[in-house]
Amino acid sequence: LIMVDDERIKLEPGQKPEMRKVRFRTLGCWPLTAAVESDASDIDAVVTETLRSKISERAGRLIDHDQAGAMEMKKREGYF
Repeated sequence: LIMVDDERIKLEPGQKPEMRKVRFRTLGCWPLTAAVESDASDIDAVVTETLRSKISERAGRLIDHDQAGAMEMKKREGYF
């Protein structure tokens, strides 16, 4: 689940954004981490969601699926 919030994420022809309630693993993760659909509205609810989840909170890290040297390329592109 990728959040589109500015011009860094380009939509393909025919793609339309949808409004959903999401959260991220940590502050500052977007746009390098996929969002997690969530109805959690407080810390206790996030912790409960995390404990019940069948996937790792790190599973959505897009950088982990990029080619070798991707972090250096992203630094040069201004992501960090």
